[in-house]
Amino acid sequence: MEKNIRFIIFSLVVLSNQAFAQLIHSHNDYEQKEPFYAAYNLGFDSIEADLYIKNGKLYVAHDWKNITRKRTFKALYWKPLLAKIRTNKGYAYPDKKELYLLLDLKKDGKLIMAELEKLIKHHKKDLQHVHITISGDMPKPEEFEQYDKLFFFDGRRNTQYSDDAYKRVDMVSASFLDFGKYWPGKQELPEETYQNIRAFVMSNHAKGKRVRIWGTPNTTLGFETLKKLDVDFIGTDDLDLLKKFVDK
Repeated sequence: MEKNIRFIIFSLVVLSNQAFAQLIHSHNDYEQKEPFYAAYNLGFDSIEADLYIKNGKLYVAHDWKNITRKRTFKALYWKPLLAKIRTNKGYAYPDKKELYLLLDLKKDGKLIMAELEKLIKHHKKDLQHVHITISGDMPKPEEFEQYDKLFFFDGRRNTQYSDDAYKRVDMVSASFLDFGKYWPGKQELPEETYQNIRAFVMSNHAKGKRVRIWGTPNTTLGFETLKKLDVDFIGTDDLDLLKKFVDK
């Protein structure tokens, strides 16, 4: 029995060490002074936008009350992204690096998905090197197959998936508060919280899935801790600070 337990632990460690490249993620990117461009010009791997639908149009905003006429998804993200792809001959970046686009559907998910399906219909070839992940008010796992295979979905740690649905899960995400109390990132992370996150990372890496944790602090110590924990998407609202950390 003891040998079996040791083997299982060893297997998890080996598999978790087969880590994905860690990616830098622009959390709530639409709140930047230059949505899309600020993160793109710094070479961020992943960009996040919260979506609402109003009168048939997609808007980016954190809350419904923040929707404004000029802040459409098309204007702030879709058109700039397609322009970069055309410039770079099929790639988002000149060096052919893949771009991750995380779309958090705040409500009316089915209506938003229908509109997104219309958007990608004539651009599937353009988007072959862009990784689109749907989060928030997303379809149920049994409905994943109803949507274009260009779309992947943001997994949840306590959700059960069929084998086919799990293939469409691109990453597994959780709130930092799922693992411990709020942490401002100015002192070392409490050991219990550290081990809880570490177990979450190892478990999902063993299944071949990346992990993302939201609600993490915008501090250098916060970034260092996430890096040490092998969290795959290191997110921030302070783009320059994270970029400087990575460049070191």
